[in-house]
Amino acid sequence: MMAWLLAFLVHSTLWCGLAWAALRLFPRTHPRLKETIWCTALAASLITPTTRAFVSPEAAIWRLPVPGFVSGAEPPDAEGEHGEHDRGGVVAPIPLRTGEEVGGSGEAAHSEREAAHSDAAVSPGWYGPAGAAWLALAAGLLALYFLRLAVLRVRLRHRESVTDPRASRALAALSRRAALDSPPRLTESHALGSPLALGAGPRREVCVPVRAFHELDDGELTALLGHEVAHHRRRDTIRLGILNVLRAVFFFQPLIRLAVREVRLAAEEQCDDWAASQLEDRFAMASCLTEVAGWVVRRDRSIPVPCIGRRRSQLELRVRRLLDEPGSPRPPAGVWRGMSVVGLLALAPLFAPAVAPAGDLPHEDGHASEHHDGLRDGSGAVGPQE
Repeated sequence: MMAWLLAFLVHSTLWCGLAWAALRLFPRTHPRLKETIWCTALAASLITPTTRAFVSPEAAIWRLPVPGFVSGAEPPDAEGEHGEHDRGGVVAPIPLRTGEEVGGSGEAAHSEREAAHSDAAVSPGWYGPAGAAWLALAAGLLALYFLRLAVLRVRLRHRESVTDPRASRALAALSRRAALDSPPRLTESHALGSPLALGAGPRREVCVPVRAFHELDDGELTALLGHEVAHHRRRDTIRLGILNVLRAVFFFQPLIRLAVREVRLAAEEQCDDWAASQLEDRFAMASCLTEVAGWVVRRDRSIPVPCIGRRRSQLELRVRRLLDEPGSPRPPAGVWRGMSVVGLLALAPLFAPAVAPAGDLPHEDGHASEHHDGLRDGSGAVGPQE
């Protein structure tokens, strides 16, 4: 398992690093394409190390050498002047063989040497403690994620169903445009600073602060509800849950945290766009975000479900984006985008590096080296003739 995690660390650095570099070169990339790039990088980070685990390192186009103590490989066995063999600190004599023994048991000698070589490539001593530490930390972070969900449930335990007719009518109309089976349940809470999208399927719910019905006009309220309906339309409650699990399990890779944050921001921007498109008024969506920015409280930052705003700084960036007239370039069509993702994921294992020991030789060279060693230590020499 630790060997796979080491390969994952290398491959995720490669793919997520490429995604980050590409988006830095093109900062005005459409949020939908930005989300696709990051999700493709995350998928490739999981696929390529798994594929490499079943393929010989020699089949890779390029190899990334790592120290032997990291990968688990040990240096070749050292031999003394008197035919002694040192393995793991224990010195064992190697008996000399006569020519008849060598001639009659050449295959057996070769098998013994291959077995000794395979025994040398064992997991290093730090694999066990490191694996236990990873399991403990990952389990702790997963427990923390589920604890936050439980805390949010307790925080919203006093929420009530909304009876405002204008909100109910707006939510029903937005749900029809989003092709939802039925409108989400609409609730309100005094303990909430930012609107939330909760649940999935028949248990979909939109929970908003009570002040939203008193401080927003009709256009702003429709934009707020449209944003949360867009989260349900995209099934972001499920997507964000998967991303939170990945971030907890692969906590040792900071680029995973970056990818999760960027995917979440791209999702919020797409929901802004969808809500604004339903009103045909980007200014109403921007005005709604400006109002919500004044409601956000500190504990909203750790909400583990989709919400319209966690940090005021991000809300300000989204407002400026909505008011930016040219807007983001349109993304490629969905069919072409999907075909490109499938093609990239199919080719990714071919270009992923093999993580191998620095001194690991190809099979043919290793076999030749073993033959040369055998001749040098006398095991392949012909004994004296009678």
